[in-house]
Order: sequence, then C-alpha cells, then structure tokens
Amino acid sequence: MIKAVIIEDEFNALNTLDKLIKYTQKDIEVVAKIDNVTDAISFLKEETPDLVFLDIELIGGNAFQILEALESISFKIIFTTAYDEFAIKAIKFDTIDYLLKPIDSVELSECIDRFRVGYKKEQVYKNALDKVSELNKKEIQKTLLIKTADAQYFLQTKDIVRCQSDGAYTIFHTVDKKIMSARNLKYYENILSEHTFVRVHQSHLINIKYIKKMNSNNTVHLTNNEVIPVATRKKSYLKQVLDNL
Repeated sequence: MIKAVIIEDEFNALNTLDKLIKYTQKDIEVVAKIDNVTDAISFLKEETPDLVFLDIELIGGNAFQILEALESISFKIIFTTAYDEFAIKAIKFDTIDYLLKPIDSVELSECIDRFRVGYKKEQVYKNALDKVSELNKKEIQKTLLIKTADAQYFLQTKDIVRCQSDGAYTIFHTVDKKIMSARNLKYYENILSEHTFVRVHQSHLINIKYIKKMNSNNTVHLTNNEVIPVATRKKSYLKQVLDNL
C-alpha cells in the first residue's frame, strides 16, 4: 500500500482530493491530512510517506518553507494549486507532477499512474538492496572471531563441531583443529544459539548438524565419533529440537 499525505488548507479542496483518492486509487492510503506549515514540518521530519500532495499556499506560510526546512526529501511530491505561477519554482524540488485546482479525476489518475511507474522501479531497487543487505548480514553472522593469546581466528560456524567449557575458557572443536578462547562458554552460547547450536550440558555446546544419534544413556554420538554427555534436564529439549529438523 502506498502511503500518501495531503497538505492542504482549503477544507473543501482537501475533502475532495481525499475522496477522489479513496474511491479511485485503491492502492493508496491517505495516512495524514494537514493544513499548516508548522504541523507539516513536524510530521515530515518524523514520518516517511511515499507521496505528498502539497498545496502551495498554506496556513502559516507556503510549501517551499516546508521543503526547505527538511534535511532530506525521500518522498515524491505532487503540487496542487490554483496558481500556475509557482510551477517553475516547484521544478527545483523532486516533483512528479503539478495539478491545478479544481482537480480533475482523470488528470489525477494520469498523474498517479506516472508516479507508480517510478515508484515500482524504486521498490524493485530497494527490495534488491534489502536482500543483498540481509544476505551480507547473514554471512557476517556465520563468521565468528576467536581471539587467543597469540592469534585471531575467523571461524565459519558451520565448521564448529562443538564448544567445551574449561573454567573461564572455551575450547572450540572444529572439523580440523582445536582453539582455546579466553571467553567463557556462556558468552558463546548467547551468540551461537541463533544458529544451530544447543547447550546440552553445563560444559558442552554442540552443533546439532554434527549429531549422528541420540543415545538412551543421556549422551549424543557425533559424526566425528565423539560421545558427549547430555544433562537430564536438557534431554527432552534436545529431542524436540532434533524432531523439528
């Protein structure tokens, strides 16, 4: 749904435009109707509509005072006025179109159709950027930085088989090496629990992808043939996690 705002100080003009949008533009929702410069500035500094229908002459000033008061303009603008003398000045702002009052429903529809073309392109671009950003974020989260006394290791979470508590330290057992970190197991539990790791014992945090089988004697058999104890209070939870895989 496209979020629109009407900034208009003429009551009849505001209501007419509101009704025209409501009954002819089903994908547009008017989220605010404002009649003065001060309230318009306050609203637009806090909210981010997609489209603003903006009258030129308003209570307390004019449209250009509003736009000049904003640090940035992320929304599109359709100016509405009875006076076309303002058209040239409006061009310097990121306008889509310019409607003269009284607003004709056909001209309004044509104007909004032109807006939709650009809006859809921007949405496609924005969605693509969001997906890339999300993928990058997930990739970053999959990498864990481990600092030891003499080096720093960047571990892929998929390569971590298990973590074992050693007092205030944590020993990482990966597919090809062991690394001791100066942080405790609880610290890493908070990070790795968002991935595929489960704390099965006060001393053990395991990657469930490496579980071969769950034994009846409160242990789990890992793919590297290690057998790890499972605390009685953790057994039912671990079984539930495995059942949901």
